[in-house]
Amino acid sequence: MKVWLTLFWGFFKVGILGFGGGPGSIGLVQATAVDGYHWMTNEKFAEMLAVGNALPGPIATKLAAAIGYQVGGPIGTIAALLGAILPSLALMLGFYRLLIIYQSNPYVAGLIRGVKPIVIALLVLIIIGLLPSSFPKGRWAVPAIFFAGGFASMYWLKVPAVWVILASMAGGAWFLR
Repeated sequence: MKVWLTLFWGFFKVGILGFGGGPGSIGLVQATAVDGYHWMTNEKFAEMLAVGNALPGPIATKLAAAIGYQVGGPIGTIAALLGAILPSLALMLGFYRLLIIYQSNPYVAGLIRGVKPIVIALLVLIIIGLLPSSFPKGRWAVPAIFFAGGFASMYWLKVPAVWVILASMAGGAWFLR
C-alpha cells in the first residue's frame, strides 16, 4: 500500500508542477523517478522515454503508467496515472472559465508568456541528461546518424514524426543490437 501512495504522491507533484504539457513534465518525471525516489536508472528512464515517444498519446501519462507498473504492478499503474492527471483535471475544471474571462488581462497574458521559456529550459536539461546514454562512448556514430537523419527528415523534409520514429526503431533493431 505504501508504494502505491508513494507513486500517487510522486506523480501528483509532477501533475501539479508540470506546466507546458508533456515536454514540460518529462524533466519532472525524470527527477521524480530517477533522482527523487530512485525507482530506476537514468538509462532505464531514457529507454522508457524512447518507447513512450514511439507510441501515441501524452508522454507524461505513458511514463506514469510504465513507471507505475514497474514499481507497483497494475495498482501502481492506476495510482501513478491518477496522481499525474488529477491535478490538471481539477485545475482545468476549476479555472478554465477564469482563464477565458481574464485572458486579455495583461498580467494573465504575461504569466503565460513567462512560463514558456522555463519549458524550453526543462527540455534542454532533459537533453543534456539523456546525451550520455543516447550517444555512448565508442558507439556514438550510428546514433548520431539517426539523430541527424531524423532531424533533417522532420525539419526540412517535413516527414511526420511517427514515420521517423518507426524508421529509427527498425534501424536500431538492425544496427544497434
